Amino acid sequence: MNNSLGNYEYINAKLKARIGNIRESKLEEELMKAGGVVEAVGALREHGFEEAAVAYDKTGDMQMVELSLLKQMVQDYKSIQSQISSMPKSIVEVTLTKIELDNVKSALRLWYSSAVHHRAITYRTSYLLNGKLVNNIHLMGIVNALSFDQIIEAVANTWYEPIMRMYSFSQIEDNGLFDLESSLDRGWYQLMNQANARLKGEDKTVATQMFKTEVDLKNLLMLIRYGWFHQMDGEKLQGLLYPYGSVYRNSKVKDYLNEDKKKRNAEALLHTWYPELSQMVKEKGIVNDKLVPMIEQTRMVEHFLVEKRRGLALKGLSGNPFTIGIALAYFYFKEAQYNMICGLLGAKYYGIDSAENKGMF
Repeated sequence: MNNSLGNYEYINAKLKARIGNIRESKLEEELMKAGGVVEAVGALREHGFEEAAVAYDKTGDMQMVELSLLKQMVQDYKSIQSQISSMPKSIVEVTLTKIELDNVKSALRLWYSSAVHHRAITYRTSYLLNGKLVNNIHLMGIVNALSFDQIIEAVANTWYEPIMRMYSFSQIEDNGLFDLESSLDRGWYQLMNQANARLKGEDKTVATQMFKTEVDLKNLLMLIRYGWFHQMDGEKLQGLLYPYGSVYRNSKVKDYLNEDKKKRNAEALLHTWYPELSQMVKEKGIVNDKLVPMIEQTRMVEHFLVEKRRGLALKGLSGNPFTIGIALAYFYFKEAQYNMICGLLGAKYYGIDSAENKGMF
C-alpha cells in the first residue's frame, strides 16, 4: 500500500472511532435532563470535557466554558492536520480558518459595540480566542481600532483585507455589520472552493460533492429565512447567496427572487429539490383551521435542512475509507457536538426548555 493510502487508513480509522463515540454518546440526553447548570457541567466532566468543567468551576462564566470547548476543538483539528499529507492538509487549514473567521467577527462586534454604540467592552475581550490559528491577525487591533483603516491594518496581507476595503466606517455605522459579515462568509466559501479544486482524484470528487451539496442547503436556508420570512429585497438577497452549486444557478431561484417579496411561494421553491419538505410546509401552514405562524414553518425548514446536512456527513462516513470524506464527516460531527453543548448549556443557564433545541445542532 502506498504512503498516502496508508496515511488515510491510519487517521481515518481514528476518526471513525471518534465519530462513533460522538454519535453514541449520551451527553446530549444528559444535558437535556440536567436539573441546572451545575449538573450539566458535571455531565461535561464525565464525557471528556474536563477543561471546560474546570473553567466553570473557576469562573462560573458560561462563555468561558464555551471558549474552553472551542480551544479543545482547535487543538483536535491541529492534531489531525499534523497527521495527514500536504494536499488534504489544506482542507483542514480552511476548516480552521472558519473558526478564525468567527473569532474575527466576534472582534468586529466588540469594536462595533464600542465605536458605534459607545458601550464598555473591555471585560468581553477575554472571550476571544487568542493566538494564531491560520493567518496573522492583530485581534486586539480590531477591537481597539480608532478608525476603520486601523481594522484594515489589523488584517493586512490576509484574505480578509480586500473584503474589508470594500467597506467604510460610515457604511457600517448606517447599516451595521450584516453586509460585511456576509461578505466575509462568502470569502470563506471561496477559500474552501479553491482548496477543493487543488485536490486530486477521488479526494477532489468527494470533497467537491460534499461542498456543493452543503452550499445548496445553505442557499436554500437563506432563500427561506431571508426571502420568505424576512421578505428581503431580491437584489440584496441575490448578493448574499454563495455562487456555487445547483441552487444558485437554477432559474426557479431567479423567478423567486424577482417575485413580489410579499407573495413569494416557498412551497414551490422547495419542491424543486425536496418535494417532501414542500408538502410538510404546506401541511404545517394550517392546523385546526388556523394559520401557523411563519416562524414555526421556517424553523421546520431549518430543522429539515440540518437533518439533510447530517445525512451528507453520514454519506461521507460510509464512503471509500481512503479519501478525505471521513475527515470532512468528522469536522461536521465535531462542530455539531460543540454547537449542541453550547446551545444546551445556554438553555440551562437562561432557563429555556431544552427540548425546543433538540435536533437543531
